[in-house]
Amino acid sequence: MELRHEKLRVKNMPVKLRLLHISDVHFSAGTTHEQNLRVIGDILALARQCRRIDAVCITGDLVSRKFSQESLDDAVLLVRRLREFLPSGEIFYSMGNHEMDLAAAVREKFKRRITQEGAVVLDNECHEVFWTWNENSDDRICFVGLTLPQKVFKNPEGGYLKLEQVTVDMIESCVGACPQHPCILLAHTPLGLSAYAQWGADIVLAGHVHGGIVRFRGTGFLSPERRFLPQLTKGVYDENGCMMNVSAGIGKFRMNNPAEVVYLEIG
Repeated sequence: MELRHEKLRVKNMPVKLRLLHISDVHFSAGTTHEQNLRVIGDILALARQCRRIDAVCITGDLVSRKFSQESLDDAVLLVRRLREFLPSGEIFYSMGNHEMDLAAAVREKFKRRITQEGAVVLDNECHEVFWTWNENSDDRICFVGLTLPQKVFKNPEGGYLKLEQVTVDMIESCVGACPQHPCILLAHTPLGLSAYAQWGADIVLAGHVHGGIVRFRGTGFLSPERRFLPQLTKGVYDENGCMMNVSAGIGKFRMNNPAEVVYLEIG
């Protein structure tokens, strides 16, 4: 597992912000408790390398749709360990398509447990943060977690043909208008970048594509939707001043595509 370090320049950011971006851990029925503990240890070891962390942002698929009780417990344990590591910082968690595939009762219980461990679950919700450590105590940043409808990820038959595109209207039907600036949008899929920018996001954090699964010379070859050579797979992208970081994620099969945690310096 690697730590990728990126510096983002955002014009209307009132403070210098340091974020740890985690995505697509995919604890599942196919991962053992011992494997999960190693992943947790690796994530924390990378976090300790960072100079300062103001918030941790987890952008979905912490668990897989094919889960075990042990994998759910280990996902909660990761949040607990992050809270212990960052006792005074924020931990934001947004939903991915795998969480939305969980039975509603399982998903709601999982969200409650994560909340009890000190995370802020942003399920089509907005959370304002006042950075009181800054000289101007009125400086605030809005974090929004976007839970898109499943028709973006799968069609009604469970396949990947004729998927609906992310639009501004779709985003507003989920979370309303962009609440204020600066706005950091946690959106599991990067494939809606143009719509995210039109909606008004200043920064977008995404994952989902797993770096293209197989990478060669900086190019990802396959998306979870079975699309070859997806354009937005890993790294930082700029859409008319809206900066998006796409994490290659941690779990699932991958080749020449190391698992990663991303450290973002934003100013």
